[in-house]
Amino acid sequence: MWGDQAQVSVRFALVWLILVVFARLRSGERQVIPRSKTLKAIAYSVFAAISILFFTLSVQMTSIANTLFTSNATELFVAFLLGTLLLKEKLTIRKLLAIVLALVGLAFYSDSILVGSAGIIFGLLGGAFTALCNLLAKKLKGVDLSAIMRMQFGIGTLLMIVLTFIFSPNDILRTVSIEGSLATILFALILIAATRLVLYGFQHSDINIASVILSSQLAFGALLGFFVYKEVLASHEIISGLLILAAAIIGGFAQKPTVKDVQIHP
Repeated sequence: MWGDQAQVSVRFALVWLILVVFARLRSGERQVIPRSKTLKAIAYSVFAAISILFFTLSVQMTSIANTLFTSNATELFVAFLLGTLLLKEKLTIRKLLAIVLALVGLAFYSDSILVGSAGIIFGLLGGAFTALCNLLAKKLKGVDLSAIMRMQFGIGTLLMIVLTFIFSPNDILRTVSIEGSLATILFALILIAATRLVLYGFQHSDINIASVILSSQLAFGALLGFFVYKEVLASHEIISGLLILAAAIIGGFAQKPTVKDVQIHP
């Protein structure tokens, strides 16, 4: 229905509108982002928009599974570097094994990377920018999630509108359909829930391990691509996905909740 950049713009605008209306209707004091963390929130918003754009472009040019495999493996590796070098997160044997498995899984796409396959390259870029977002999400711990999301999707909307008119001014609206409109609304609602959950998760976990756990989406993405779009995976793609999924499982075992993150309910 929408062009590649335009569909991201519309989804972001719809999410931002929903969040603003909800904030207006919610009783109590409106939460805002502290000045000391405004720049981090702005950077997070820009990187988030770029990562979703790369992800969208990748899905348009390759299979859903390929996009998930390459983006998640790259995200794992970049998150490992950022978490270990910048946040001084402890490196354990399980973490290292998870990263190695992810990189081996990514190696199965080396031919596509070397020949410059656009879908694979965009998947790699999407994963790298997602890892940067996760680092900034960690830095924004303690800031109201709704306030972060309003800024994220507000800035994201403006950025994507500018990119749309620069790179594809003639590819904004391709067709008009009820199915496309409903899908846009549904995607916006899912995006609100997913973004809030991911923000919370990365604020309360090591970013390298949280990234590994997030890779569990690989299995769901591959199944969705097969049953909905009839995308049949090649043998090397299946092996790659299994390796990265194994990394997610090992990473999950490596995550140990801290005392203050554990809540006991009666």
